[in-house]
Amino acid sequence: MSSIILIDVHAHLEDEKFSEDVRETIERASNAGVKRIINAGCSISECEAIIKLSEEYPECYSIVGVHPHNAKEFVEGDLERLTDFTKHNKVLGIGEIGLDYFYDFAPKNLQIEVFQKQWELAAKLNLPVELHIRDAYDDFFPSIKGLLQPPKVMLHCFSGDLDIARKALDLGFEFSIGGVLTFNKSELTRQIFKFIPDDRIHLETDCPYLAPQGKRGKINEPAFVSITIETLAKVKECSVEHISEIIFQNAKKFFGEKLGL
Repeated sequence: MSSIILIDVHAHLEDEKFSEDVRETIERASNAGVKRIINAGCSISECEAIIKLSEEYPECYSIVGVHPHNAKEFVEGDLERLTDFTKHNKVLGIGEIGLDYFYDFAPKNLQIEVFQKQWELAAKLNLPVELHIRDAYDDFFPSIKGLLQPPKVMLHCFSGDLDIARKALDLGFEFSIGGVLTFNKSELTRQIFKFIPDDRIHLETDCPYLAPQGKRGKINEPAFVSITIETLAKVKECSVEHISEIIFQNAKKFFGEKLGL
């Protein structure tokens, strides 16, 4: 795996579970071939924290946004804060934003309103966006109808069915998946990612959550992308080297020159 370059397109290294060993975690990732770790902000304070991480560690980059769980915290002026964050040379886009009706921590109408504002901001700034959509696709697709679309859209930790995947593909969206792909019970997810074209796929960890099979019950970390890609190669019936080169190029195209690769 040493010659392979991997990118974790969605992580949360600002999480308190990494507070004691961020440096060691990043070193393990680098040793596993993971040369870029893109941390996603879920609140204004988290965005500040991940930007600080990116300033301290060359491997770390950021996307900034307010998660649907935190929609009730979204206040006037936050769009300006997010806009200012995007001027940083290691902020690559907007995220993670979206709708989450599984936990439903904020009223649905408020989630939609906060999501639409950030979606439109990404479109206005011509920045890629990473989406968190859980049990909410019936509202998600109508909510973006008629709105200007950001240049690149990724459905992070994709959990939709094949019909949703087709609809998202028709809109030009891309998809990321992490340890869930490796779970014994995830045969449907593997079938969906077999169907999704290679040039629309990204790998992530969503660490510290969703550690892959064989690491279940442990804190997930960016190094584990090297486990997930082995499953992806089996799903795609190709070598790890072949699919890793494709998804490396996918990330470069999605995030652009700021990624520095």
